[in-house]
Amino acid sequence: MSTVESIIEAIDHLKPVSDVAGKVMALLDDPDCGMSDLSDIIRHEPALTANILKLANSSFFGLPGKINDAKQAVVYLGMTQVVDLVLLVSCSESFNGSHGGYGLNTGELWKSAVSAAILANDLAEIKGLKQTGLFFTGALLRDIGKVVLDQHVKTAIEPIMNRVTIQSMTFREAERQVLGFDHCQVGSMVAKNWHFPAPLQCIIQYSHTPLEAKGCFLEASIVCMADALCRKMEIGLGVDDPSYPEDDRVARSVGLQRSQIQGVVDGFGRKMERVNALFSIE
Repeated sequence: MSTVESIIEAIDHLKPVSDVAGKVMALLDDPDCGMSDLSDIIRHEPALTANILKLANSSFFGLPGKINDAKQAVVYLGMTQVVDLVLLVSCSESFNGSHGGYGLNTGELWKSAVSAAILANDLAEIKGLKQTGLFFTGALLRDIGKVVLDQHVKTAIEPIMNRVTIQSMTFREAERQVLGFDHCQVGSMVAKNWHFPAPLQCIIQYSHTPLEAKGCFLEASIVCMADALCRKMEIGLGVDDPSYPEDDRVARSVGLQRSQIQGVVDGFGRKMERVNALFSIE
């Protein structure tokens, strides 16, 4: 079996997130859906409900009272926030563990995913965008392709790194040349396999190259900026990260000032303790 065939087979066999994740994402695109529709979907999944309630009652949200059921969670946190929690719970299993091919220890890819999601959400809010769910989800899933490619990268790390160091390729370019796909392309294919919306597939594919994106430029740009901020803060740094150049054109194209971006970074610094509280929840 060729490397390309092996990767495609791995995409097909990657355990999908729960059907509930797809259902709740679809609700956000339905103008006729309401809070009761969302809570009805969640409450029929006892394990999911239990995990969401753990998160909702964690120090991350700091709610004044205890949340006892899915309906309360939706009322207190809002639909978009609860959908984000559903995705966090549904995706954690895919991201947890070590990913040695990319030089990531246990939990580092997951921490990077959650951190980027929070940063992307904050950048979208600073931009004045009200519907931030796609930014959060796109950043959360931007590196799902690394889960599929990890063992392939581990096996082929020498020729990949030779291209990065000697030929000045980005890690993604080297992945494509050696493996036939890069992790963004594979991530987009995973999202398609999981029946996630086309805009989300687009964001994942262009999360490193948003200026090439058609149909999701703004979302991919903000996710790209969140990814760059994670690198600056040394969150989930892998062997590929040093190869990605910082591109000021992305921030300029989005229309965000340095002071606004710095404000997001400063705010995230204050959130780090609460973010870490998420990882203490089993």
